[in-house]
Amino acid sequence: MTERNARSVITRVFVPAHVRDLPNGERVKVPGHYKAPPRRR
Repeated sequence: MTERNARSVITRVFVPAHVRDLPNGERVKVPGHYKAPPRRR
């Protein structure tokens, strides 16, 4: 493990299950899933 920047190795980010409150008062339950990592360039 000689990688200094471990963040660059991560190919995807896991998003845990959570409940989102929308502006219109609606509640949406988001299940745990993987999403593409944000591109920082």
